[in-house]
Amino acid sequence: MKANLVTTTSFSGKFSPNTLSKFRENLSAKQFKQVEKFRAGKRYTNIDIVTIQNGPVRLPNGVVIMPKTTYAEFSNSKSQSGTKSRIKLADSALPFNMDTFKLITDDLVARGEALLKKFK
Repeated sequence: MKANLVTTTSFSGKFSPNTLSKFRENLSAKQFKQVEKFRAGKRYTNIDIVTIQNGPVRLPNGVVIMPKTTYAEFSNSKSQSGTKSRIKLADSALPFNMDTFKLITDDLVARGEALLKKFK
Protein backbone atom coordinates (compact mmCIF):
# COMPACT_ATOMS: atom_id res chain seq x y z
CA MET A 1 0.00 0.00 0.00
CA LYS A 2 1.34 3.39 -0.96
CA ALA A 3 0.41 6.52 0.97
CA ASN A 4 -0.08 9.76 -0.94
CA LEU A 5 1.09 12.94 0.71
CA VAL A 6 -1.03 15.98 -0.10
CA THR A 7 1.21 19.04 -0.30
CA THR A 8 -1.31 21.54 -1.63
CA THR A 9 -2.72 24.03 0.83
CA SER A 10 -6.37 23.97 1.74
CA PHE A 11 -8.14 27.22 0.98
CA SER A 12 -10.90 27.86 3.48
CA GLY A 13 -11.00 31.65 3.79
CA LYS A 14 -14.37 33.10 2.80
CA PHE A 15 -16.41 36.28 2.48
CA SER A 16 -18.00 37.65 5.63
CA PRO A 17 -21.80 37.34 6.07
CA ASN A 18 -22.20 41.11 5.63
CA THR A 19 -20.48 41.08 2.23
CA LEU A 20 -22.38 37.97 1.14
CA SER A 21 -25.71 39.66 1.89
CA LYS A 22 -24.74 42.66 -0.25
CA PHE A 23 -23.76 40.36 -3.12
CA ARG A 24 -27.03 38.42 -2.75
CA GLU A 25 -29.03 41.62 -3.30
CA ASN A 26 -27.25 42.51 -6.54
CA LEU A 27 -26.46 39.20 -8.27
CA SER A 28 -28.50 36.49 -9.93
CA ALA A 29 -28.77 33.11 -8.19
CA LYS A 30 -26.18 31.50 -10.50
CA GLN A 31 -23.66 34.32 -10.00
CA PHE A 32 -24.24 34.40 -6.24
CA LYS A 33 -23.51 30.67 -6.01
CA GLN A 34 -20.01 31.38 -7.42
CA VAL A 35 -19.44 34.09 -4.83
CA GLU A 36 -20.77 31.93 -2.00
CA LYS A 37 -18.50 28.99 -2.92
CA PHE A 38 -15.41 31.21 -3.32
CA ARG A 39 -12.54 30.13 -1.07
CA ALA A 40 -9.13 31.74 -0.87
CA GLY A 41 -6.52 32.17 1.79
CA LYS A 42 -5.73 30.30 4.94
CA ARG A 43 -8.08 28.78 7.44
CA TYR A 44 -10.34 31.19 9.38
CA THR A 45 -9.64 34.12 7.05
CA ASN A 46 -12.64 36.41 6.60
CA ILE A 47 -12.75 38.69 3.56
CA ASP A 48 -14.93 41.78 3.67
CA ILE A 49 -15.44 44.51 1.08
CA VAL A 50 -15.92 47.83 2.86
CA THR A 51 -16.81 51.26 1.49
CA ILE A 52 -15.76 54.15 3.73
CA GLN A 53 -16.79 57.76 3.34
CA ASN A 54 -13.85 60.12 3.76
CA GLY A 55 -13.98 63.65 5.11
CA PRO A 56 -15.26 66.55 3.01
CA VAL A 57 -13.00 67.96 0.29
CA ARG A 58 -13.42 71.42 -1.21
CA LEU A 59 -12.65 71.61 -4.91
CA PRO A 60 -11.05 74.75 -6.45
CA ASN A 61 -14.43 75.84 -7.84
CA GLY A 62 -15.94 75.87 -4.33
CA VAL A 63 -17.92 72.63 -4.51
CA VAL A 64 -17.64 70.37 -1.47
CA ILE A 65 -17.64 66.62 -2.16
CA MET A 66 -17.67 63.61 0.18
CA PRO A 67 -15.36 61.06 -1.51
CA LYS A 68 -15.71 57.33 -0.82
CA THR A 69 -13.03 54.66 -0.87
CA THR A 70 -13.48 50.90 -1.20
CA TYR A 71 -11.21 48.48 0.66
CA ALA A 72 -10.78 44.73 0.92
CA GLU A 73 -10.58 44.02 4.65
CA PHE A 74 -9.04 40.80 5.97
CA SER A 75 -9.42 39.37 9.46
CA ASN A 76 -8.95 36.09 11.29
CA SER A 77 -12.11 34.82 12.97
CA LYS A 78 -10.10 32.96 15.64
CA SER A 79 -7.92 35.94 16.56
CA GLN A 80 -8.38 37.28 20.08
CA SER A 81 -7.17 40.80 19.25
CA GLY A 82 -9.56 41.41 16.35
CA THR A 83 -6.90 43.01 14.16
CA LYS A 84 -7.74 43.68 10.54
CA SER A 85 -5.72 44.55 7.46
CA ARG A 86 -6.96 46.63 4.54
CA ILE A 87 -5.98 46.90 0.91
CA LYS A 88 -7.42 49.71 -1.18
CA LEU A 89 -9.44 48.54 -4.18
CA ALA A 90 -10.74 51.85 -5.56
CA ASP A 91 -11.05 55.58 -4.85
CA SER A 92 -14.82 55.36 -5.26
CA ALA A 93 -17.70 53.18 -4.09
CA LEU A 94 -17.72 49.92 -6.03
CA PRO A 95 -21.00 48.15 -6.78
CA PHE A 96 -21.37 44.58 -5.52
CA ASN A 97 -21.32 42.84 -8.90
CA MET A 98 -19.16 40.25 -10.66
CA ASP A 99 -16.55 42.84 -11.66
CA THR A 100 -15.95 43.67 -8.00
CA PHE A 101 -15.87 39.96 -7.15
CA LYS A 102 -13.16 39.39 -9.76
CA LEU A 103 -10.92 41.94 -8.01
CA ILE A 104 -10.52 39.53 -5.09
CA THR A 105 -7.75 37.21 -6.28
CA ASP A 106 -5.58 34.67 -4.48
CA ASP A 107 -2.66 37.10 -4.69
CA LEU A 108 -4.68 39.90 -3.06
CA VAL A 109 -5.78 37.57 -0.26
CA ALA A 110 -2.18 36.43 0.27
CA ARG A 111 -1.03 40.07 0.56
CA GLY A 112 -3.82 40.81 3.04
CA GLU A 113 -2.87 37.80 5.15
CA ALA A 114 0.79 38.85 5.07
CA LEU A 115 -0.20 42.29 6.37
CA LEU A 116 -2.34 40.68 9.05
CA LYS A 117 0.58 38.49 10.09
CA LYS A 118 2.76 41.58 10.64
CA PHE A 119 0.34 42.88 13.28
CA LYS A 120 0.68 39.79 15.50
